[in-house]
Amino acid sequence: MEPVQPAPLSSAPRKWLRRIGWTLLWIVTILFLAVSLLGAYTKYRYKTAVSEVRAAGIPTSWDEILPKPVPDADNFGALNDFKPFLAVEETKCPPSTENPLGFKAHYLDEKGMEPLKSIKTLKISGGSLQSLGPFEARSLADLRNTAIADKRLAPDTASLSDSEAILKVFEDRNPLWKRLHAAKQRQYAILFLKVPSPKPLIMGNPILSTLLNIANVTQLRARAHTNAGRGADALEECLLLLKLAELRVYPSLIEHLVTLTNMGLLMPVVYEGISRRVWSDAELTVLEKALARYDLLSELKGSLAGESIFAQAWTKLIQSEPMSGKTELAVFLGLNDVGLNDGRAWSAPKWSVAFFANSMIQVIASNNLEHLLYYAKLLSKEPTHDLRTLSDPPEPKWRPFRTPRRSITLAVTRVVKDTVRRQTLVNIARIAIALERHRLRHGSYPSTLEELAHGFLPLIPTEVFDGAPLHSRLKDNAQGFTLYSTGWKGTDDGGTMDYSKPDETNWVWSTP
Repeated sequence: MEPVQPAPLSSAPRKWLRRIGWTLLWIVTILFLAVSLLGAYTKYRYKTAVSEVRAAGIPTSWDEILPKPVPDADNFGALNDFKPFLAVEETKCPPSTENPLGFKAHYLDEKGMEPLKSIKTLKISGGSLQSLGPFEARSLADLRNTAIADKRLAPDTASLSDSEAILKVFEDRNPLWKRLHAAKQRQYAILFLKVPSPKPLIMGNPILSTLLNIANVTQLRARAHTNAGRGADALEECLLLLKLAELRVYPSLIEHLVTLTNMGLLMPVVYEGISRRVWSDAELTVLEKALARYDLLSELKGSLAGESIFAQAWTKLIQSEPMSGKTELAVFLGLNDVGLNDGRAWSAPKWSVAFFANSMIQVIASNNLEHLLYYAKLLSKEPTHDLRTLSDPPEPKWRPFRTPRRSITLAVTRVVKDTVRRQTLVNIARIAIALERHRLRHGSYPSTLEELAHGFLPLIPTEVFDGAPLHSRLKDNAQGFTLYSTGWKGTDDGGTMDYSKPDETNWVWSTP
């Protein structure tokens, strides 16, 4: 019997195999072309953004904006109390979603950091020392009760006044405050991080939270002295708050926000001091000159430049990393941006975010630079250009370029608005000081602000928005006054203020 011959294979399966193979090849080819084109476009967009930043005259290197070395004897930031926080060793590590930049900071003297890190302020019930509003004086009795509840003040201190009780809470810190006050007269306030790195890519000041605690305690001490009528002591604490606001490592938005916070802590003390009339003409003169040195909008422009340099240095660093490092960073940023981590917007698979790692990094960097340039140009306009036109920067037209825009860049619009408000309150405070000096010299307040130009304020501060005059009026008994700005709203509501809606109200300083 002849062996059975196998039946010839049908041509249909081979045809489908060929079709599947060609289809896969076309998909891979199209995907490769898409990734290549997207990569080329995002690279072009990033280079264009860098060119526009340079063309606008914004500094492009750390050497242009980082503080130069100064003698320790002239530097408030050279206090030995601060130095353990500044001895940092920066080490490289494998990138991960938790540490996408692949850097770790190791502190060389962690034990030396403990004394300052152990500083604890007192919290006001119902809000922070700053968020209650710049002119809402909260009773020291509330703070005293908090201290007793936290067992930081013994119940048997009932014989002490509220002011003395608050000072007693921080009695063990008096040696530190003596050193701070002795050094606050120094000309400079610079913190030099000792990081062996060619470029300061980690723009985190390790002492910021500690400095905020020191500022909060300084405000409490100032208010205690004000409440007790000790104007000279209260003034010294105010000057220390201003010196703390000057401390810098990098010109960055984070450090600028700390400055704004410190200025916010200062305003209630200045208000209470003037309302209680605890300061002499000479003391008010010192305080006004100290406030006059602050130009928060110029400070903000320097911070925007620092963020711009950081964005470029960051991008250059990441692009030099192997794909694994870029993938980790892209996933970290991408998952937040497209909504996988916070439930917003639309979501995308993790693998697709990683696949477009290079493009995503360049898109984010481009968005950052474009936003920073927008705000820098806005702040560079003359005062006659109304800052009330401020809005969020224009978004890219193509949806994929709009989505990854929240990472790294802070909500700069909010920072600009806070800066304008703080500077406005500083301007109003300077006028209030001049009005009080006029009362001390002449026994009454002037009928118009223009009268302050004779021996009190050669140049009367104006609206930060557009250079228009600030509003003022005497109270009916002529024993008090009201100063106000029309704020972001831009309409004169007669000095009516709602602290819960700072963007929708006038900003008011009104004596009791």
